[in-house]
Amino acid sequence: MTDYVRPSYPELKARIDTDLAAMPAVLRGPLAATWGRACHSQHGFLEWIDKQCSPLTCELERLYDWAALYGVDRLVATPAEGTVLATGTPGTPLLADTVLRGLNGYDYTVLAAVTLTAGNTPVAVRCMTAGNAGNLLFAQTLTLVDPVPGVSSTLTVDSNGLTGGEEEESLENWRVRVADEWRVMVVRGGRSGKSADYRFWAKTAHPSVTGALVQPNVLGMGSVIVRPICNALTDRLPTLAVLNAVADYLTNIAPATADWRVVSPLVKPVNVTVDLLPGYDSLANRDAIQAALAALVLSESAETALLTMAEIDAAIASVTQQYTRLAPLADLAVGPGELFVLNPVLWV
Repeated sequence: MTDYVRPSYPELKARIDTDLAAMPAVLRGPLAATWGRACHSQHGFLEWIDKQCSPLTCELERLYDWAALYGVDRLVATPAEGTVLATGTPGTPLLADTVLRGLNGYDYTVLAAVTLTAGNTPVAVRCMTAGNAGNLLFAQTLTLVDPVPGVSSTLTVDSNGLTGGEEEESLENWRVRVADEWRVMVVRGGRSGKSADYRFWAKTAHPSVTGALVQPNVLGMGSVIVRPICNALTDRLPTLAVLNAVADYLTNIAPATADWRVVSPLVKPVNVTVDLLPGYDSLANRDAIQAALAALVLSESAETALLTMAEIDAAIASVTQQYTRLAPLADLAVGPGELFVLNPVLWV
C-alpha cells in the first residue's frame, strides 16, 4: 500500500483545464481555477484523515486519543527529591512545608517534620518545580528562605544527591511508545512478562529511562532482574529516584507470579586512546571524535552488546582519517548485566 500523495493546486488546475478543453478559453480558465481550489481543499482534508489513521503520523490531539485507547499516558515532568542534612540545636523542630532555596534559584520544601539531633539530621525535601534543573549533586547546599531559630540556615545535600527531576516526555518518544503498544496489542494481544515487556514498562515508569537490561532466570526459575538505562544521566545509570519509580510501576503491572528485582546496570568502561596527526590535532576534531564515540556507545544498550574495533574506527573516521587508534586493540563485549560507558578519550 502506497502513501497518500496530495496533488498540488497547479496539478489539479491543469487536469481540470484539460477536461474543459471543449469550452471557450474565456470560461475554461476561471472554471478550472475555481474547481481546482475546491478539489485541492478536499484533497487536503483527505490527507489529514490519512495521517490520523496511525499514531505514527497523527496530530497531537489524536495522539492523546490513541494513547488513551492503549493506556499509554504521556510521562509528565517530575520533581527532584532526596535528602539534605540539617544542623543546629538538638531538639529543635524543622516543620513540614518549610521552604529552602538552592543556588540554582529553585525552591524546595521539607516533606516531613523532623527534630534535630546532635550532628547531621536527615531531612527529606522535594523541588517545587518539576524538571531536571532541580537535580542537585552531593555537597551542594540549600538555604532556609525564612530563618528557623535553632536551625542552621544552610543545609547540605547528602551523598545520594537530589535526583529524579526530569522534563516532560518528548512528543516523539511518546509517539514511539504508543506505536509500540499498538503493535504488541495487534500481534500478541497484550503484554505477559517477556523481556521486551519489562523494557517497555521500565521506559513507561520514568521519563529518564531510555531502555533496560533484562536478565530472566538469573536468581532462579521465574526471576527477572531489570536494570534501567538512562542515557542522559551520569554514566547512563539510574538514580535512586528512578529505581524507585520503576519498582513502584512494576509492582502494579508485572505478572503476579514474577519474582523481579530492579537494580542499576554494571558499568563496562570503554577506554579509547587516539593519536591524531599533528596537522589534525585540534580542539574541534577532539570534541567531534568524543561526540561521535559517545553516540556510538549510547546506541549499544542490549544484553549482548558488542563494540567492534571497526565501529570505533568508523566513528573516528567520520571526523578525520588522519589518526592512529592505540586502544582498544580488541572488540569489546559486555558481560551479564553490564552496560557500556564511555570514558573521556585519551589523547597522545
